[in-house]
Amino acid sequence: MRAKSFIHSQGEQHTTIGRLIDAHERVQSTQMLSCFAYATNSGAAYFDLKLGHNIWPVVETRWLFGIDYGRTDPSALRLIAGKQNSQVRIYDGAFVTGSASFLPRKDFHMKAAFFLNEADDRFGMVAGSGNFSAGGLVRNIECGTTLVATSQLEFQRSFQLSHIAAIELWNNSAPLELVIDDYEDRWRALRGAEEEEEEEDVQCAAFWIEAGYVTRNRGPFQPGNQIDMPRGMHRLFGLEQPVGAGPNTIIGPVTFLPPSGVPVTRNLRLGNNMMEKISLPIPEDHGLEIYDGKVLVFQEVGEGFSIVALEADDFQQAFGSRLRGIRLMGSGRRYGLVDE
Repeated sequence: MRAKSFIHSQGEQHTTIGRLIDAHERVQSTQMLSCFAYATNSGAAYFDLKLGHNIWPVVETRWLFGIDYGRTDPSALRLIAGKQNSQVRIYDGAFVTGSASFLPRKDFHMKAAFFLNEADDRFGMVAGSGNFSAGGLVRNIECGTTLVATSQLEFQRSFQLSHIAAIELWNNSAPLELVIDDYEDRWRALRGAEEEEEEEDVQCAAFWIEAGYVTRNRGPFQPGNQIDMPRGMHRLFGLEQPVGAGPNTIIGPVTFLPPSGVPVTRNLRLGNNMMEKISLPIPEDHGLEIYDGKVLVFQEVGEGFSIVALEADDFQQAFGSRLRGIRLMGSGRRYGLVDE
């Protein structure tokens, strides 16, 4: 029996995603059951990036998520459910979907994953504080424990009862397809936004945009860093668009000040579709990890713009009372201003 604890501050291997990778490799799992309180686009994208190519083709995965308080992004659920050999269920999904503000009868707060290889009598479990977000998987200060059993007897004496209890929760939960449409409609309605149009008054303390899904322009195993922005975003960066500008015209340079403290200058330009486009700092090199599903917040600081990438819930907690001019892009992504 192998038992090992971890704290995220100990290095990349000692993270929730690192331990999930390690458990799968040690067990050579053919089945996986993951239970998480909530899921974000960044978590789904980061798992897919780091582990998906080893999991989706060969492992039967079952996912049990909570949607309490609307913390789970429906796009993350659809992303996971759309993968090969993947099934998703929602704990008490019918009740929570229909309740005011998605209030639960009982909070679903699990963060655990079980790995099974019954043919070879190998079993694994990773449990900890990290949720299914990029922060919970790799960036936040989280902790947890990995258990690996190499015989049926070790499994029975350690965490088999926990696995049985998790299976029972799964069996009694709602299949995603029964609740996702209603949940997504209500979730988007509660967030609110106006149709896309340019904001006349661009004076603000900061501005923001939802990154959504970020194309992996750097290759299939690296997080993407190129995003489209709405027309007119250049004004918030203090730039003027050249008269008569066409596709691929450079509007001007933007200097980003990421958490790494190392300034990065990139050109804001017009794309083929005439949306404004920019390549952001390489996320894993500058303390940002991944942009998918995050809310990107920019604030002018001296000659540049600080950039942070927040989970939607954290963004709402930090800036929700100061938001103004929330607009909706054609892609469904929101953007807007932050007042003092």
